[in-house]
Amino acid sequence: MAGSSRVRKISFAEIPIFLLISGQIALYAFMWFQLLGDPSLKTMDFVSFYAVGRLIRGGEYRQMYNFESEAVIQRDIVGGSYDEPLIFNHPPYVTPLLALTASDDYVRAYIYWSGIRLLVILACSELIRRYLIHQGWTNFHAWMGTLGGMTFFPIFISLLGGQDTVFTLAGLLVWMFAMLKRDEISAGLGLAFATLSPTMAGALALPLFASRRRAGVWFIAATLILALYSFLLVGLQGLKDWLGLLRISSQGEYYGFDWSGMYNLLGFAVRAFPNLNLESARLFAWGAAAVSIFGVCIFWWNKQDQINIKHIGIAVTLGTLTSPHLNLHGLSYLLLPLLGIVTMLYERGNKETALLLIPALSTALLLVMFLVPAWNFAAYYLLMTGLLLGFAMVKSPKVN
Repeated sequence: MAGSSRVRKISFAEIPIFLLISGQIALYAFMWFQLLGDPSLKTMDFVSFYAVGRLIRGGEYRQMYNFESEAVIQRDIVGGSYDEPLIFNHPPYVTPLLALTASDDYVRAYIYWSGIRLLVILACSELIRRYLIHQGWTNFHAWMGTLGGMTFFPIFISLLGGQDTVFTLAGLLVWMFAMLKRDEISAGLGLAFATLSPTMAGALALPLFASRRRAGVWFIAATLILALYSFLLVGLQGLKDWLGLLRISSQGEYYGFDWSGMYNLLGFAVRAFPNLNLESARLFAWGAAAVSIFGVCIFWWNKQDQINIKHIGIAVTLGTLTSPHLNLHGLSYLLLPLLGIVTMLYERGNKETALLLIPALSTALLLVMFLVPAWNFAAYYLLMTGLLLGFAMVKSPKVN
């Protein structure tokens, strides 16, 4: 009995994993604290979230998608010469949280908003830990695997920039784990919450219908409830304003939508073929997305109840790569296929490799961004290509 309470020692092979994870956490904390005193914080994505939070705090729910109302607050924060305010085009149903954090002090509001998202990250961590234990990982390895996953570099970028990406990530994790457990209700509810990223949720919704009709029905029901809640928050004119902002963002008609800075196929086409007409590049990207979704639908239709982590990983990777709009923080969703790869490695006895993979990749991506930024886009395209090749080459895992 006394022996069972002994603290487990880290093996020699696990030391590099521990060092990588610890180093990333320390660096992330340093960067976040440095940002608090940096003027660039006022021009990051968070300024648009703060503007919406201030509008709601003042009782102006119906104005949260009125771009001029948002712009006035953003200019007050940044300065009168700020002539390129950011568009807030996210669904309304998490915006009440922005009101809770939108204090008079901008930096303090950023800290509060970071705290809320850290709570979501902790919830994601617990989901992953339980999943890994269910897959047969030891408790210690499950903790290390969870820490390695949640320190994935794009997730930190979303946290640093003030984005709400972790909410979508939480919904996608619930969806994935529920799909693997054949819990169709939770799968539908999780994907409905992931509609905070409509492009990602849309890429996965049709395959969901093709393979799990009951989960698809729950997805529609939950999405309709969220839509009704959104309507009650902002009203008919607010929804019209929101759709107008979505149209602007989809066409890249305003500041903040630099297609050449995207990490998707559209961004690749724009950078690789600078003389290519933007409309043609967009047509190519949308066509690739349609082919990808249709292909996954057929694939999942044939698999039905045999869908496993490998099939989910392929769908999420393709959905990310062909997404019509993808900034760096959106690459956080690649955590799902990465979890698929590491669980398959662990199942095959490659435990150290499974634990090392995500921290090593994350550290490499971080170093590329700061030391050789010219390779930054290529690094993520290589990652997505590697994931697809990995899933294509390895044998499907056992179904638990």
